[in-house]
Amino acid sequence: MNIAEEIRNKFASLTTNHAILLESSGGEFPSWAIKFNDAYATAIEVEEGIKINESFANVSYFTDYFTIEGISKHLLILSSSEIRLRNEFAGVCAIFLELGDDNSKRTAIQKDPLEWWINWKELIGNKSVDSTVHGILGELITLYWMKRDLAEDITASNWTGPDGKSTDIVTSTKKAEVKTSLIKYNNIVTISSQFQLETVSSMSLIYIKLEEIGELAPGVNIVSIDKIVKILSEEGLDENELNKKINKMGLKQNSMDRKRNYRVLEMNEYPVNEKFPLLTKESFKDNFDKERLLQLTYKIELAGLESNKIILTID
Repeated sequence: MNIAEEIRNKFASLTTNHAILLESSGGEFPSWAIKFNDAYATAIEVEEGIKINESFANVSYFTDYFTIEGISKHLLILSSSEIRLRNEFAGVCAIFLELGDDNSKRTAIQKDPLEWWINWKELIGNKSVDSTVHGILGELITLYWMKRDLAEDITASNWTGPDGKSTDIVTSTKKAEVKTSLIKYNNIVTISSQFQLETVSSMSLIYIKLEEIGELAPGVNIVSIDKIVKILSEEGLDENELNKKINKMGLKQNSMDRKRNYRVLEMNEYPVNEKFPLLTKESFKDNFDKERLLQLTYKIELAGLESNKIILTID
């Protein structure tokens, strides 16, 4: 029996929150099949200092403690919540648990678990999460600017975008819709709803340009999601609430995307006033059936519009 077949058999016989040692994985490098409340998984032991928390589609890849035969073990776990496809998932697990010549593959994955995860996602065609990462980062940077320069009483609850609200940040005196770009040489933004912007004195569009730099480099205005969360917590915002909102948007704590570093290149505020090119239902003719207009999506060229340059320093 090969390891994929054994995994399928173990998945079929497991009870909830139970682990079974996989005999075909080798005694020196043990691995287990596990069933959680809503998922099937396989796991190997890794050092306690390794912290992983990634997900893609219905597959999760994370570290956690799990008690096996009365002993708590720190495991690297590959799991899937798509229970009806557990037999197909067993094939992926077999690749994950493969020992390789002289146990080289297992040794490599225990040393650098993220490399295996990155390669696996590329193989199956990972959908880029870049827009999510720099979009969230832009909103957090704006929250920091508003806390520092506009309203000291801002809290994590003023960040309303993750809660499904139409505007990203709302305070008692200001509303801010944030657009973040990695493109240096244009100023085009996409407005994805007729409710994102409104012509009121307190409404602004904040446009931020970032540059991804990979490894942390010296200098100011170099920031990651984890770093800006720490800065905001030092400013008095609730770190747990911020993390809950970021988790809700798909970037879990300890995930590598939250550690990606960006340099803030430029940040501008555009007042949404009578001169701003805004589309709403009221922009259409009176004889138009406005209630049938469910969503407006359009692009705006910001160059030449009234704006205020935001000077920001993040150490």
